[in-house]
Amino acid sequence: MPELPEVETIVRELRKSAVGKKFWDIESKLDSTFTPDPQTILSKIRGVRILDVTRRAKFIVFVLDQKLRLVVHLRMTGRLMWKKVRGREKHIRGVFVFSDAKSLIFSDTRKFGHIWFGTEKEIDKITGMERLGPEPLSMSEKDFCLVYERKNGILKNSLLRQDLVAGIGNIYADEICYRIGAHPSSRLEALNESKLKALYEATQHCLHQGIEHCGVTLSDFVGTRGTLGKHQKYLKVYGRMGDACYECGTIIKKTRVAGRGTFYCPKCQPVLA
Repeated sequence: MPELPEVETIVRELRKSAVGKKFWDIESKLDSTFTPDPQTILSKIRGVRILDVTRRAKFIVFVLDQKLRLVVHLRMTGRLMWKKVRGREKHIRGVFVFSDAKSLIFSDTRKFGHIWFGTEKEIDKITGMERLGPEPLSMSEKDFCLVYERKNGILKNSLLRQDLVAGIGNIYADEICYRIGAHPSSRLEALNESKLKALYEATQHCLHQGIEHCGVTLSDFVGTRGTLGKHQKYLKVYGRMGDACYECGTIIKKTRVAGRGTFYCPKCQPVLA
């Protein structure tokens, strides 16, 4: 699933290429992808201009005039890609056509992605964004530490909880745990003040670095022009089972934590309990 850095990469690309465009048509290949139905959306969106493209956690938010919003969540395999001429492509779920005849295609192999349309006042509720925690890159160290020092539970589970801090997913949670030298199954309450500050630093570092390298492409993620992310070349543990740890040479192992495939170094990342 694209995580905060991957979604931020797409948002920055769309901010350069989509702002100012007016919607003209919507082609739906799978009506269940849309809320409300695509015909209703089209009746309200035709001729409406895109004012900005922003991000909330893993949601892509098109800010439109008339105080309207179009929101996209890519889920596991969703993609947003530009096509100057609409062509035949597998797994297309919807196509947004603009007044300049350019088209933005939403494709999704596993059909989990979704598109919502609504007013500025109602969009947080219908998308579930109202339940999200704060954005990690906008938090101070103090506020970040306050979130986690009041909670008990498994470290990785807590990092993945979008109601606590929004945007961190499986890949970056493993990288954050590696950077602070803690096994992902460590107890959150075992982190002292120093470790919590290290957790903040690691979160900032890993997410900013992911954005700098335009995200991770391991299978599905691509930018809006079809370009691949580069951050997979910089991952320390994720996806490296059987390889040597860059720090100590110990072989990276894989286990399951929070129901997710989890990578760690047995030597560098002791279990904190």
